[in-house]
Amino acid sequence: MKMPIARIVMIGLVLSAAMFSHRDSFGADATAQTNPKPERLIDIKVALSALTAFAECRIQGMGNALSVVAEAQEIQSLDWAGIKSLLAAVQERFGPASVWFARPDGSYFSVDKGLTDKNLKDRPYFAKVMAGELSIGELVVSRSTDSNTVITAVPIKRDGKVVGVLGASIYLDKLAQQIKKTTPLPEGVVFYAIDSNGQIALHTQEGRIFQEATQLGSPTLIEAVHRMLASRDGVVTYEFEGRQQKAIFQTSSLTGWKFAIRFPAEK
Repeated sequence: MKMPIARIVMIGLVLSAAMFSHRDSFGADATAQTNPKPERLIDIKVALSALTAFAECRIQGMGNALSVVAEAQEIQSLDWAGIKSLLAAVQERFGPASVWFARPDGSYFSVDKGLTDKNLKDRPYFAKVMAGELSIGELVVSRSTDSNTVITAVPIKRDGKVVGVLGASIYLDKLAQQIKKTTPLPEGVVFYAIDSNGQIALHTQEGRIFQEATQLGSPTLIEAVHRMLASRDGVVTYEFEGRQQKAIFQTSSLTGWKFAIRFPAEK
């Protein structure tokens, strides 16, 4: 028996709000610790943990919300008229993102544009979700907005069969801006994240997002990127824009991205 939709939404919002509250308070504590006297610079590892946790929280929060509402009668009906208002509430609460519903043939509706003239069937994540799995962390250029996004998508199941997909294309530039506000870093210190292919997913400078990290600098940077992709965590040193830089990195357990904070190497 289906739970009433109001109860489903309330449960999802309460759970997610609790998670956000926990993560945000952690980020706020970390901010205080990452602004010490100049001679001490910052507690890099604490700041890096805060940045990673904040990004994971935003992405996972959207995924949790979609998983909850996928059980609602409005979603199970596969009728866009009923689906739209529910997804609009998710988009408003967990955005900035474009939230959408896709049919098994790959055609899809977005909250902002309704039925689009695009198709998702050739997206690798779409086949994965239609097979009954979750998809979190794939980088794509949105076909409906042309924005750089990270995908969170969940299956709609009815009687054990996947009958559609709910998804969100989370805007990476907006996510990067949120992270910067939550955990500000001193001048000359930047954060970034790269996916398993070395593509930049997040960056203090939003214009760097979606660039290939190995194409931005010296041979030492290329070597550093390869080392990061091959390791769970660690420290790398490389030349970038004419200066020696050091980066501490760790792997996100949610997306598999390598999160890093880069700062000038000590003389």
